[in-house]
Amino acid sequence: MRITGYLFTFLILLICRQARSAQHTDEDYVLVVHSINFNETWTHQTYETIQTLLTGEGIQVRGEELQIPIIRDTTEILEKLVHLRKEYPVPPRAVVCIGDPAWLVIRPLFDNEWKGVPSLVCYSRGMVPRNIKDMVERKLGPQEAMVPTSTIIKGYNAITLSQPLYIRETIEMMQKMQPELKKVVFVNDNRYISILTRQEVQSVLEQQFPDLQLDVLSWPQLSTEHLLDTLTTYSNKDAGIIYYSWYAASQKGENHYLIDNVQKMTNSFSNPPVYVINDLDIEGGNFAGGHYISVEDFNKTVITYLQEMLKGKKIDNTHEHIAGTPRTYLNYQHLYRHGIDPSRYPQNAVYFEQPPTFLEKYKVQIICGIVILILLMSIAFLRIRLLIQKRKTEEEQREKEKIEEANRLKTAFLANMSHEIRTPLNAIVGFSNLIAQGECPDENREEFCKTIETNNELLLQLINDILDLSKIEAGKLDFIYSDINVSEMLNHLMQVFRDRTKPGVELKCVLPEKPYFIHSEKNRLIQVMSNFLTNACKFTFNGSITMGYEETKGGLRFYVTDTGKGIAEENIPHVFERFAKFDTFIQGTGLGLFICKTITDCLEGEIGVKSKEGEGSTFWFTIPCEPVTEADPVTSESRL
Repeated sequence: MRITGYLFTFLILLICRQARSAQHTDEDYVLVVHSINFNETWTHQTYETIQTLLTGEGIQVRGEELQIPIIRDTTEILEKLVHLRKEYPVPPRAVVCIGDPAWLVIRPLFDNEWKGVPSLVCYSRGMVPRNIKDMVERKLGPQEAMVPTSTIIKGYNAITLSQPLYIRETIEMMQKMQPELKKVVFVNDNRYISILTRQEVQSVLEQQFPDLQLDVLSWPQLSTEHLLDTLTTYSNKDAGIIYYSWYAASQKGENHYLIDNVQKMTNSFSNPPVYVINDLDIEGGNFAGGHYISVEDFNKTVITYLQEMLKGKKIDNTHEHIAGTPRTYLNYQHLYRHGIDPSRYPQNAVYFEQPPTFLEKYKVQIICGIVILILLMSIAFLRIRLLIQKRKTEEEQREKEKIEEANRLKTAFLANMSHEIRTPLNAIVGFSNLIAQGECPDENREEFCKTIETNNELLLQLINDILDLSKIEAGKLDFIYSDINVSEMLNHLMQVFRDRTKPGVELKCVLPEKPYFIHSEKNRLIQVMSNFLTNACKFTFNGSITMGYEETKGGLRFYVTDTGKGIAEENIPHVFERFAKFDTFIQGTGLGLFICKTITDCLEGEIGVKSKEGEGSTFWFTIPCEPVTEADPVTSESRL
């Protein structure tokens, strides 16, 4: 499955690379240099991860394989450098070296042609030979002078990214699963990285596991066939195998199939489990697993550092950077096939090819049981439904009556609206035509214009009431709070309504000596007071209209008092109901006071009316509020 994914990814990247080649220059590229080649799964995946990221950003990714294990003298190193200078005359944006030897080989380029180019050394082992000659001659023993990689890269724009080997943790895990373990078999080749790893394994066993014997199976001391034959001699009770690498050159007469499939063959020929100390694709079942940093975690860190380098950020190179967090990864079936008791498997490990859980194993039976349970519950539900059917029928009848009542109210509302809209429209159209056709005497023109203006205001108020009613029905009546100078607001209303009173009617505005500043909804307060004043102007033919406000416990009380016709006592309880209209000869929808009550309720206040027929009315409402700030005193009473 993973191979198929790699092939699919490779095809996608190839298409994207060709599509972008016309948009980006050859100078915009990153070079990935491998100490050996990209055939191994972990290095190939690192290369693909880099290529996927940068190709998506329009940056080309090129790769070079140095094949250092087959280099025999420094002359070949010089030939590699000549090849790189010729192949890459334009310096790359960044260089990613897989393995310390790769950086050591191309270091002369960073002294000249590629000076200042940022480089990232992946899978660093922390120590490198003093020079190229020692590396080619394999002078890597403890007795030789090895130097830290951080010393070699000092002064260069380079950082190292290491993947430590958790040998101790892996061997401790092996001991838990194989309590009788007496021997550790280490399989490796003679590459630079393999030799260093073998030395580290030997050191760990000598210092921390002195009771364990170490057998080293290494190429070219052993051929591939001899390796497989040797593996068959170990018991799965007292021996554990750690496979690191087997980079073997083909020898005359040797079976090429065994060389090409050595990992699979190692699994087949070995009696003990075959562990690893780096990520070698244990999902396929060839290896038991081990304790290490996965390729996925490592590659995420590589991408993070590479992106920062491409952005020009400086990264501390005085010490090695560890890429990722180690975990224990195990292949359940591999361990089981090699005789390891599942009761000894670590609990905190990540497992591949693990047997299905109880839920996974009996998924069909569980689903069938759930279906049967649902059917039984459905039957019970239907029986309960039959028992409450009578109650539902009664509820439906009540709902039907409510709908019929709503339809009746809707019909009455539409009829009322038809009349209320038609009346001002007729006046507007009629008087407008008289003025337009020149049939209006000059002495009557001002009166006609005032009539048109009055009916415009009536029609606008009607539309506003209908819109507010629709918002109330939808529960979307909006409130925008702000700081309000209450006295200033009422003074403004007095100026607006001073021309709307009937002749002989006096408009008064009574205010406290000191104005109040409150935090409330100014537009809605104006709307309520405007409705009170509009009604007062309609029904007051002589006397006065008095508006004002006063402080009450916990808030303010607003009021409008008139000396108009008043309201009959039997109608007072219905004043604030929807479509309440007690004088059919006065224009109006009967919605204004209903909207006022809704606004007051939303402001958590109260609303009311005191009225006596033939003497006048007082409409009032209260709102809870606290003063915000103080202002200079204003006149306590204004009159019109």
